[in-house]
Amino acid sequence: MDTIAAWIWNPMLSLIYIETGLLFLIATQGLSLRFPRNVLRKIWNVEEKGNANPRHISHGRAFSAALAASVGVGNLAGVGTAIHLGGPGAMFWLWVSAIVGGSFQMCSAYLAIRHGPGKTDSPLYATPMSYIVKFTGQSWPMTAPILAGLILFHGMVSANLIQANSVSRSLANQMGTSDFLVAALLFVTVAAAIIGGLKSIITISSFLAPWLVLLFVGSGLLVLFLNPRATLEAFQLIVTSAFHPYAIGGGIAGHTVMQAMQFGVSRGVFSHFSGMGTAPFLQSSNDDHPAVSAYLAALVPLVDSLMVCSITGLVVLVTGDWHQYTGAYLTATAFQTALGDTGRIVVFFCLVIFAYTTIISWAHFAERCFQYLGGRRVIVFRWLFAGVTFCGPFMPVNFIWSLADCVIGLMLLFHLLPMTYIVIKTLPELLNDLKNND
Repeated sequence: MDTIAAWIWNPMLSLIYIETGLLFLIATQGLSLRFPRNVLRKIWNVEEKGNANPRHISHGRAFSAALAASVGVGNLAGVGTAIHLGGPGAMFWLWVSAIVGGSFQMCSAYLAIRHGPGKTDSPLYATPMSYIVKFTGQSWPMTAPILAGLILFHGMVSANLIQANSVSRSLANQMGTSDFLVAALLFVTVAAAIIGGLKSIITISSFLAPWLVLLFVGSGLLVLFLNPRATLEAFQLIVTSAFHPYAIGGGIAGHTVMQAMQFGVSRGVFSHFSGMGTAPFLQSSNDDHPAVSAYLAALVPLVDSLMVCSITGLVVLVTGDWHQYTGAYLTATAFQTALGDTGRIVVFFCLVIFAYTTIISWAHFAERCFQYLGGRRVIVFRWLFAGVTFCGPFMPVNFIWSLADCVIGLMLLFHLLPMTYIVIKTLPELLNDLKNND
């Protein structure tokens, strides 16, 4: 599986991802980086009365829930792995992936609303399959079902197992908890959230995520403020290593530029999901203002990567432990080096909650794809999903990470290719609506 993942996520795929993102960014005139004031105000609009649609979510809750889905193990373990394997320059390319990825999210959320089925009880409602079926259903009839199958598999298996496995490893290192106990606790807590459906998931994730993000970012900023010179050196190292090989001991080239790009982009995409087709599941559930939903979808990868991932990466580089360790252990060690045991506890607590909110969010994504593919027994599916979560702590780490990399690469292929065609075809309408904030 490692060999297959390395073949799929070779430097060429990372380069194609960035080039496609730049195409979207230029074609949409950089709108994904410009946020009208009234759009940003919608983040605080938590409640919206007068809408009886059971799948309707306020803009504020949709943004918080989307952030909860994105901020997970990838922000802590993934960033540490990217730096360990790709060098400091991986952070630069992770930032680039988020900047261009915002345009993918914006277009995806917009298309799912503007060209969706209109009926909220349709299995296509608030899904990426809606616009793929409408524009490519006759010429490429299998694209939408394949994409749905990939999202279902990733949510059910790879994303689910990675988060659960990371929680288990973290609890074992911190408290010596057995894998079986962690598996049982995850099964109960995940089932309790997802059996209640979308509203339950949104309530839990939108409440937990913002506070935990503030805790993690605040702790990281404290480390950076206490080490101003090392922080500036870390920024310089990130930029220089992104374009020049980073030497390890005695002038030996330890990390090439292409390695930095490969691991930075791959771990960035795993963290913020841009281009995978997940934006509509939450952001397009509010179809009152398509432009507002689109702009907020574009904001999620920026907050996820330019804020949360940046904190992780900078603290890791400032403390200098990245040569020796990797993954979540590297992040925990870095915070402990800077803040003592308090730093390790913060990382442990944030990782557990981030992983939990990501699991329950992906349960919703997977369920919608299950329904699109003809699934009817939703309650059975939810229990089955929780059952897969139970298996996470017992799975081999390298296998499930490689499995996730393989599936993500295929998701990008089956989503970005048709979406590029659709955006080019609908570009005048898209630009008009977004510029007028329709």
